[in-house]
Amino acid sequence: MHSILMSEQYAHNSVTQKNEFADSAIPMMETALHHAQMSKLAARTDSGLGVSLSELPMAGLLVFRASKDKAALAKAVESVLQVSLPETLSTSIVGDKCVRWIAPDEWLLSCAIDEAYTIEKSIREITGDASIAIVNVAGGFSALTLQGPSAVDVLRKSTAYDVHPQNLMPGKVVNTVFAKAQVCLRCVEENHYELIIRRSFADYVWHWLQVASAEYGLSIEVG
Repeated sequence: MHSILMSEQYAHNSVTQKNEFADSAIPMMETALHHAQMSKLAARTDSGLGVSLSELPMAGLLVFRASKDKAALAKAVESVLQVSLPETLSTSIVGDKCVRWIAPDEWLLSCAIDEAYTIEKSIREITGDASIAIVNVAGGFSALTLQGPSAVDVLRKSTAYDVHPQNLMPGKVVNTVFAKAQVCLRCVEENHYELIIRRSFADYVWHWLQVASAEYGLSIEVG
């Protein structure tokens, strides 16, 4: 028996945690690479190698869109999250909440999965009739982290974007191609990178990273 996350979309307190039994028919919320059994792989691999890979737990992901009413969205985000909408290629962070710039009229918020509904509802109430869009995309994406002294070398193999530390510095976020997948790439700190990818590409990126990291040594960590 283990604890699982359940989701009832559109319901108040829409994510709950319950115990699952072997014969349970309860739908579960699992990460895209749950089948890879990262915790078991972590126990079998050495730590302190050139590259460390982990899959982050399920998180709330909200996409904000606004063009002519950007000011209304910015005011609501600041009221609810106590952060401003980030400028081009940057992030705004408070606690476990991170707002990423995606495009001139688009931003991506990550937060605790059980807070996403409340945040969305609060922002909608504040913005009222303003022309904005908020979409919960938590089920459509997977988040990975790459760390270690050779993490940047793996990125160089994987993307045409200039990932030199003087260009991709802590706090900067870019949307680019990773191998043949699209990625929202953020530098968290030196030698520490976050990759948000579409769930349908998770297996592809997982296998790509295993091959690209082989020469440096790949350790698996539990996110």
